[in-house]
Amino acid sequence: MPVLLLAQGDNEAKDMLRSAIEARYGLQPPGLESLRIDFKGRTRVKVGPITTWVPIEATAHFLFPTSLRWDATIRPVGIAVQKVTETFDGTVYRTVRGGNPATIISDEDAIQSMQHRLWAIAAVLLTPLGEMFVSLVRKEDFAFEALNTEIHAAATLSLRENNTLHTVSVRCLNPDTGQKQNFIVRLSEEQSPVDDFMLPCKISAFWDDSPYFEVEPVGVQSNPEITPEVFTLSDNRS
Repeated sequence: MPVLLLAQGDNEAKDMLRSAIEARYGLQPPGLESLRIDFKGRTRVKVGPITTWVPIEATAHFLFPTSLRWDATIRPVGIAVQKVTETFDGTVYRTVRGGNPATIISDEDAIQSMQHRLWAIAAVLLTPLGEMFVSLVRKEDFAFEALNTEIHAAATLSLRENNTLHTVSVRCLNPDTGQKQNFIVRLSEEQSPVDDFMLPCKISAFWDDSPYFEVEPVGVQSNPEITPEVFTLSDNRS
């Protein structure tokens, strides 16, 4: 039985999404309401006068389709460990750095950037694109656009000839440069189950052509119970 999609749009784009889902999950894709993924890898940070790769451990919490929490521990050699938390609860964007209190980000471009990056990660998982609030449009032979009509965020997905997902890109503000750039997520062709959840073995992110991070998923919890307090930073995790 082919994968059922509720998304709007043209049939060619729907067929591409259906093929990508089947290439990842087979004919019985998981239904996702919430998700936790643990990652290990490296990220680019400025250490003194230079920008270099440093180890990173991170955990992402998702409550689809609106909420994201990203907790990262960065371990530069020779200096103190850095901890960063970003959350978006569907309305408010908050950040925490080190042991400082949470800061509410009210800038509209920054909020839109978080929404667009959340949508890009949702697109990596593929199944959230099959919902009724999504409009799909074919762009090229192996590419289509997925527009989230609720938050007006558009992600462009490119596929390989074997229908595995290659890249996801959105246009949004880079908080580090203050400029709008392409946020690009690139997936390895190799896939492997992590706690029985199929994912690309390597996930790399870029701002335009500049590397941002590259990580491997090391732990997954599908549809865990996640309370709203996780995304408002009132759960004492930060």
